[in-house]
Amino acid sequence: MNLSAMKNTLALAYFATAFLVLPVMAENPSPLVYEGSEGPGQGKHIVFIANDHEYRSEETSPLIAKILAKHYGFRCTVLFGIDENGHIKAGGAPVPGMEALKDADLLFFYTRFMKLPDEQVDLLVDYFERGGPVVGLRTSTHCFNGQKGKWEKLNFNYKGEDYLGGLGEQILGNTWNKERGQGHYGGNHQMGGRITPVAEAKDHPVNTGVTQMHTYSGAYSSQPPAASTPLLEVQVLNTFEASDDINAQKPIVNAGWARDHYVAPSGAKKEARVVYTSYGASEDVLDEDARRFLVNACLWAGGWEDVITPDLDVSIVGGFDPVPYTTGAFARQGVKPSDLAGWDSQVMPAEARIWGVGDSSEGMVSKLSRALKSRPELVKKLEMTYPEFDASLYQSEDKKPKK
Repeated sequence: MNLSAMKNTLALAYFATAFLVLPVMAENPSPLVYEGSEGPGQGKHIVFIANDHEYRSEETSPLIAKILAKHYGFRCTVLFGIDENGHIKAGGAPVPGMEALKDADLLFFYTRFMKLPDEQVDLLVDYFERGGPVVGLRTSTHCFNGQKGKWEKLNFNYKGEDYLGGLGEQILGNTWNKERGQGHYGGNHQMGGRITPVAEAKDHPVNTGVTQMHTYSGAYSSQPPAASTPLLEVQVLNTFEASDDINAQKPIVNAGWARDHYVAPSGAKKEARVVYTSYGASEDVLDEDARRFLVNACLWAGGWEDVITPDLDVSIVGGFDPVPYTTGAFARQGVKPSDLAGWDSQVMPAEARIWGVGDSSEGMVSKLSRALKSRPELVKKLEMTYPEFDASLYQSEDKKPKK
């Protein structure tokens, strides 16, 4: 073999080896789009951003998107946090597809503690700079945390007077701050909530047809911003499930509001409709009135309130099987946005494994135990679905069999 041929052979061997050992990164998946075929939403585009760690925004958002698309004809694009394998990740991941915001008529915003590439944040900021309306849920008041560089001011704990409290406080009206914003009020996995319209706002379009809802996510103590209209209030219960056993130690507090303006990241005041509510866990939207409020909120915020009636169809489209809210556990694993396509799809697919089942480490057992204690029916379901699931691991000490 001559010298030239030897060099070529070695080069080919090198590149072949390199391709074998380099990690293969999945391409960013196409956004999930539900395209309505008829109804008042024809020609209108709603973008959903689902990227929180805890309350299953990746389940709530496609559910509401399917309702608005199927029943009312909107084009609904759902964007998720996506991991390196192209799977939906519950919080803490980049959100590809933000270009969809360029022609969005409304943003449905359900996020928590995001830290995104600048080019993705740029597109979100552009939406607010043009005064786009927004419906925000639960943890979106603390939507950014740890963002560095040009968009540090969007963080929930930003202290600069130029954008105090970050995107959550300036756009939605609150941030995670007990003194001037929000804090936990009802215990997660222990105390459900009874949410009703504020009496003075019962005739607001967003409350049309809404009477009472039961929510499983623990209540927040929220302070409505100045120049807003309080819409909802929550009474903490002593029970996780719906009951009349109210917690007398926790007076009724606010659970949502509407307003007609916000401050964009540039500091410019924008005239735009905003609705915020502190509920939104995927288990919450099993309740028909919880879904009704969110659908009404989208219609009002987008300027389509003429569509709202007390008996709007808010029935679930396809299947819906929510899992408990918890950080670092329970989220369905290995689901791609395309798995949720189509009217008949289930949110989430039944075959997708539940995060944490079969993990007997102390930390995971502790996480699962807290949630399973108040969900005995789920324990039975897990026993039937996963042969390796050992219910005794998750029993409280007083219920464990004596050795």
